[in-house]
Amino acid sequence: MFTKKIVMAFLIISLTAGAAAASQRPAAEDGAPQTPPVTVPAVDDALLAALLTTAYSNNPQIAAAAQKRAAAEAQIAQAQSKMGPRASAGMAALWQRDGISTNVDILGRSMNVPILGSHTYAAAVGLTQVIYAGGSLTANKQAAQLARDAVEAQERRTRQGVENAVCRAYYALRCAQAKELVAAEAVELSKSHMAQAEKLFKAGVVAKNDVLRSKVAVASAELDLIRAQNGSAVALTALRRAVGTDLPDGLAETRPLDKIFPTAKEMTPLVLSGDAVQTAFAEREELKVYALLSGQAEKLARAAQGQLLPQILGAVGYVAADDKFFPSEQSEPVAAVGLYWNFYDSGEMHAKTTEAKAKAKELLFMLDDMKNTIRMEVTQAELNLKSAESRLVVATRQSNEAREDYRIATRRYTESVGTNLDTLDARLALTNSLTELATAMYDIKSAEADLRYAIGE
Repeated sequence: MFTKKIVMAFLIISLTAGAAAASQRPAAEDGAPQTPPVTVPAVDDALLAALLTTAYSNNPQIAAAAQKRAAAEAQIAQAQSKMGPRASAGMAALWQRDGISTNVDILGRSMNVPILGSHTYAAAVGLTQVIYAGGSLTANKQAAQLARDAVEAQERRTRQGVENAVCRAYYALRCAQAKELVAAEAVELSKSHMAQAEKLFKAGVVAKNDVLRSKVAVASAELDLIRAQNGSAVALTALRRAVGTDLPDGLAETRPLDKIFPTAKEMTPLVLSGDAVQTAFAEREELKVYALLSGQAEKLARAAQGQLLPQILGAVGYVAADDKFFPSEQSEPVAAVGLYWNFYDSGEMHAKTTEAKAKAKELLFMLDDMKNTIRMEVTQAELNLKSAESRLVVATRQSNEAREDYRIATRRYTESVGTNLDTLDARLALTNSLTELATAMYDIKSAEADLRYAIGE
């Protein structure tokens, strides 16, 4: 009977220890995390909207952020599980020969005392529940929830970053393609002028020097076209990286050059409602992250303080033990309440509390610094947008004047009242002005995307 009680006590201890160990195991997460619904930002290009939708599903940064959120959800589940009951079961067996004894010294005399009987089997089921933990379990759960909220804010900012990257890469591609069209037109204009120079040379109107200079101009224009084509290819690769997967067909620029630039007059400037900096302070996810993490640190400090208070654990179970493999004859319910109080730990919990409070204050200071950074980013984005809009006005006027100047120069050269150098200079000025026009037009698009990103849209 003494042996059976030992085995029964061993099972109760094992049940309690198993429940405590189970509370330390992370919860398993089956399947991929569910991505919250997203809304495609308002863009005036259907193809860009399609690319943004594709990026939401394929960009690895968004996928990584979703996994991080899933991990944060699992941490909440772990914290919650430590507050609930733990059920466990166990079996034990002890095989010994009958009649085993030992000599024990009692009051100076040696006596032979039997210590074990025959085979013993025992089985038990039990339930354990934390009754009181000084508020540390609740504080840990709240800290995990705040950490999850911070991760969700970071996930939203990651999505905004991907949106901005896709928009910038798309506009960079369109700008590179426009420059490629400008370079292609420059080649055609150079070849046309070279043909005119050769015709005049054959007629004895101009010297051969004009023909040679025209050929050099053609070669230079062809080199510029090669560079522009390479720029388009590089921009296409950058867009693929931003989206995160292979790009759909239809990204080639099919509009003629004269159908691209007139849209510059129709570009609607971005108008923000209210002060952009204050809007950013209200919308930027980084500020929310710092505030949430500061609150998490405060909850962790509270959890550390709670570990210095008494911890109460209750347990109930049902135990059976006899000499059969499936014990059933000798059984009894058991219940226990345990109290543990770590009232002195050489200052460990106090140090953890101080660390967590310092971390909370550090994050608040970082939040103030982030506000200064956000103010600078918004201001810079607004200035870049205004600069691009001003450059567009000038570049539009310049391109119109350069095209008219080139028309007059070619006409004068054809009628032998203008020089070859004037024509070449006019063609170069036209090419440069069209390049500047393309740059300014798509810089506006990129600056608008940057401003939206800076204010947290």
